[in-house]
Amino acid sequence: MAKKIPLRHFPIHRRGEGVQPAELAPTLIWAATAAVLAFAVVYPSGVLILSSFKTPEGYGLGNYLAVFRDKAIANSVLNTIRVVFPSTLFSTALGVFLAWAVTRTDVPGRGLWRSLLAIPYLIPPFIGAISWTFLLGPVGFFNQLWQSVTGAAQPLVDLYSLGGMVFVMSIYRYAVPYVVVLPAMKKVNAAVEEAARVSGAGPWRTLRDVTLPLLTPSILGATLLVFMFILADFGVSAVLGAPNQIRLMTTQIYAIINRPDLPGNLQLAAAYSLLLALFGLLGLALYNRVLAAQKYVVVSGKSAPVQPTPLGNGKWGLFAFLVLVFAVTTLAPVLAALTTAFTKTFGLPFGPGNITLRNFARLLSIRNIRRAFGNSFFLSAASALIVTVVALAVAYVAIRGGIRRFWGVGLMQTMVTVPYAVPGTIIALAMILAFAQPLPVTGLRLYGTIWILLVAYVARFMNLGYNNISGAITQIDSSLEEASRISGANHLKAFSSIMLPLLKPSLYGSFFLVVAPTLSEITLSSLLWSVGNETVGTVVFSTQEEGKILLTAALAVVLVTIVVVLNYLVRWLTKDDLGI
Repeated sequence: MAKKIPLRHFPIHRRGEGVQPAELAPTLIWAATAAVLAFAVVYPSGVLILSSFKTPEGYGLGNYLAVFRDKAIANSVLNTIRVVFPSTLFSTALGVFLAWAVTRTDVPGRGLWRSLLAIPYLIPPFIGAISWTFLLGPVGFFNQLWQSVTGAAQPLVDLYSLGGMVFVMSIYRYAVPYVVVLPAMKKVNAAVEEAARVSGAGPWRTLRDVTLPLLTPSILGATLLVFMFILADFGVSAVLGAPNQIRLMTTQIYAIINRPDLPGNLQLAAAYSLLLALFGLLGLALYNRVLAAQKYVVVSGKSAPVQPTPLGNGKWGLFAFLVLVFAVTTLAPVLAALTTAFTKTFGLPFGPGNITLRNFARLLSIRNIRRAFGNSFFLSAASALIVTVVALAVAYVAIRGGIRRFWGVGLMQTMVTVPYAVPGTIIALAMILAFAQPLPVTGLRLYGTIWILLVAYVARFMNLGYNNISGAITQIDSSLEEASRISGANHLKAFSSIMLPLLKPSLYGSFFLVVAPTLSEITLSSLLWSVGNETVGTVVFSTQEEGKILLTAALAVVLVTIVVVLNYLVRWLTKDDLGI
């Protein structure tokens, strides 16, 4: 049998024809893609690194030495350790346990629980933190009830603490390991667990000695993802840490940036940011190694149907636990936000005489809020469109290979991936340092305009579109394009007539996958917004800081509704049910 030679090895141009416009177009597209990534990622990153070494005396290690000597920075590192590690452990343990409960046991309502327990995955954590202040804040419903019943002078629970941060981050980030581990849990060969039960092992021992060891790679990957998300968190720590001046590394960077009285504050923040970035990049490197080393997971594409582990009367105890988890993670904060949003006077009992729609009507009457929604919708749509186009170009070339004029594929993939692995405060600082001064040659100044937010969003969320599109491309047989090329179509024609129609659902999914988080984005926006360029996230954050509780609740309800609807639209377009 003759060896099949891929079409990409054949010359691009026919003899004597020269360079045809249709064949030149892919190279021009690739060059434009490289220019976008260089402008949004490489240039700001280079300026950030260079600035970290800049001191009044010249270039040196002075900023790094100052970072290690600063007690406030040292305290922020310790606070970060106290929050990130327990939150990561609690989130992972809870997420993995819940995935096991709804896939491998006979708990009543398993199918419904799979969907209900995934809802926190769709809610922005900083909105969840604000919702919990309505319950456990100093004048929250629970503390008010406690004080009225017991006559206590002080609230029972202090949410504005390190413990409060651990609690809120854990109950919202558990959904990450839940969503990651659940599909792998469903694919574990049921015969392996059945063999353990036949040998006399109970459900708990089977879980401990058989199921969990087989899922170790997935669990480790989920743990690293949670670690990176919590390490990068700004919203929760800003909402819950501000009242008592408790700062983590991300909020400490925010505080340094907003201290113009501190000489060289931006350069000091740059040095501190790079130290924080190392942790995020280390987590990304370990995560990639875990993904590449899943060699001992015993799964089978055609395994026997999963037989739920019978728990006997214990299934009702597990059912009660799931009810408790759903109530704490979803029902209680959502109801608290809804109740507060419809309250006429906060602090009085909620009832017929204390219900109003005025708070929602005020959203339409306040000019900066209307403008913020307009800005956020524009930024979300524009960044999603740019991300989808750039991610498509990078993913297609990285997976399909192709024309020999393409260069720097590995570098382009790195530029797409890295910004999502480091905290958003670092991305925002890089944008400030890069674009605060007029750009070389053009003289354009992006700082103080809406365009700096657009560049930051594109850099930050590029990886979301890339992962979605690259996964879809790998599932399309390359022989379809080869058949088109054999029939005389050039490279661009084959791509537009074969790949684009097949990728259309994934492209729509990629678009909305970026729209959803950018609408509720807070970390980048809190540092890059300016008067007239507010976003929904910054408006929610500022109204909460100003103590406008009723208005904050109405904004939170509207934002959560929009984000949840968009997320379910993404799942419908991409035929992805969150793994459930």
